[in-house]
Amino acid sequence: MGNKGRRRGFASWFVEPYKQVRLGLVIVLVNFLFAFLILGVFGYYAWDMYEAVSVYFKLSEGENLVTMQKFSVPIIACASLIVLFVLTTILVSVRYTHEIYGPLVSIHRYLDEVLAGTVPQRIQLRESDQLQDLANKLNSVAERLAADQRAGTMIAVYRFLDELSEGKHPNPIKIRDNDRLSELVEKLNRVAARIT
Repeated sequence: MGNKGRRRGFASWFVEPYKQVRLGLVIVLVNFLFAFLILGVFGYYAWDMYEAVSVYFKLSEGENLVTMQKFSVPIIACASLIVLFVLTTILVSVRYTHEIYGPLVSIHRYLDEVLAGTVPQRIQLRESDQLQDLANKLNSVAERLAADQRAGTMIAVYRFLDELSEGKHPNPIKIRDNDRLSELVEKLNRVAARIT
């Protein structure tokens, strides 16, 4: 499978946008919950220490302002780190869900082809994709299905040729539309039609 039609950049990370965003939102909501808990607890204790220092040392208004600035620096640093953590988690969750949902879409198509009665195309995944073992096993199944289908077609072809060689008028061979031996079968059916 070539790179034709593949999207590039951040938009290419979305294979199943609804499912990826839903899973990503669960992860982000958990991160936000714990981020606000951490910030709330840290902020509460920082404010409590500021109040204790202010009362214990009986700071003037100017001293209170300087002390508040000293306490605000770690709170702002903590809030910035939490925002960075949440943004990084969003990017990582989108990227990771891409590595899961991309293969799932390919596997879904593969199973649709099997259910439609056709020999499925091989699943081709990128090296970074998850579910590599499952894709390899399904590709082995596809190879067996193709071999079985060819064997079934060849049995019909041999039966047809046996009937022709015995001087009988065989019925036309019927095969699936996407059979690899369809060209041979069409020619044999034409030959049989001319003889009869």
